[in-house]
Parts: sequence; C-alpha cells; structure tokens
Amino acid sequence: MKRKAPLALALLFIVAGLWATDQRPEAQFYYDLGPAEIDVTAYPDAQKQNYETFRRACSQCHTTARPLNAPISAASDWKRYVRRMHIRTKSKPQATLSPADAQRIVDFLVFDSKLRKIERKAEFQKNTERLERLFAQFQQDKSRRDIQEDRNKARPAAPYTGNKQ
Repeated sequence: MKRKAPLALALLFIVAGLWATDQRPEAQFYYDLGPAEIDVTAYPDAQKQNYETFRRACSQCHTTARPLNAPISAASDWKRYVRRMHIRTKSKPQATLSPADAQRIVDFLVFDSKLRKIERKAEFQKNTERLERLFAQFQQDKSRRDIQEDRNKARPAAPYTGNKQ
C-alpha cells in the first residue's frame, strides 16, 4: 500500500497538470498512460543494461509506457512485437534499432514480464484495470474537447441576401 500511494499521487498530479495546461496526452492505448519508467535496481546487471537499451531505442518512436504496461508477456509475442518495431524504424531515418539491440530489448521485456506481469499477476491486473478506466475517461474528455473545438471554430459568413439595389 505504501508503494501505491506515491504512484497514485504522482499520476494525479500529472493528470491535473495536463488539464491545467490544456495539453492532451497522445495515448493510443490504455497502457500508454502507465508509468514510463520502472525501478530496475534489483535486476541483474545484464538486464539493467538491456533496460537502458530499451529506453533509448523504444522512446525514439513511442512512450516506453506502452511496452512496460502492455498485457504482452510471452517471449514469442515480444519477439514479434520488437520485430515489427525494427521494421518500422527502417522508414524513420532518425530512429535506429539494430538486430543486436532488438535482441537485448526482447531479453529485457521477457525478463521484466516474468517478474512484474506473471509472478505479480494480481497487482499487474489491478493496475491494468485502473489504466483502462483512466483511458476511458481520457477518451470521453477528448471527445468533449473535440466537440467544443468544432463549435468554437470560426464559421463562414452567411451569404448576403438583403436588398440588391
């Protein structure tokens, strides 16, 4: 419980800050709204290095929250996911993902999934449900803001239909 309170408080401040500044989170999936960093101090040194590779490479194109909070946990799924990302980076000159880095990322994601998503499944599921509710709220708020923006857009003037003398 003591660990969850600071996380919940931090998330509350982030959400409040976004609303106060009228910034919109660009979350495509509910898991984009989860934490983008995790504590890897207890991980083996090799996994700590893999985590740094993961953070550097994956953050080039999307939030690291996406894979960290995604429901994916099987090694075969992570291989497919990272292979897709590797293919996508070929079309983005600024993004680079070598095959060696891709393997390090898969190794990290499989290791991390085992610890956080499989061994602590109940905790991960509870967090997933919270993120799904938060995402639903963001979607509703986004729809409301989009409607309001459409209403506020300047409308073209109506054609003049008065007396033409």
